[in-house]
Amino acid sequence: MEVAALLAKLGGVFALAFFSFWAAISMGVALGISPVVVGVIVWISYAAGVLLVVALGEPLRARLMKRFGGKVAASADSPIRRAWDRYGLLGLCLLAPVTTGSQIGTAVALALGAPSRRLLVWMGVGAALWAVALTTVVALGLSAVRAG
Repeated sequence: MEVAALLAKLGGVFALAFFSFWAAISMGVALGISPVVVGVIVWISYAAGVLLVVALGEPLRARLMKRFGGKVAASADSPIRRAWDRYGLLGLCLLAPVTTGSQIGTAVALALGAPSRRLLVWMGVGAALWAVALTTVVALGLSAVRAG
């Protein structure tokens, strides 16, 4: 019975992390799952979202370009384009876990012409860094609350 309960908790954290990086970390630690396990599960879920979008990348890129007619990528006044020009792929990948999430961040990067392999690597690195940082903060905060 304990294994089933643990698997249910891990599945819930994985499912939530696919859509909300922040909430999944808080939920996992609050459920009493080891912070290391929570960080790994959240990172795997985030990477799965990136991989899913990259796997569908070319059709998605074609659809976005057809729908927006290249306006997002071509307009120098577009906030997305300005951020891309200023921070590039690395900036997007480091900020996506805590801003847009894996699916939207990956779709934007693909629409702006990011190479799939570099996108996979840097999205994974960004997610790993944020998973470690946020899981540590949440775990320390929860332990401080429980101690006090």
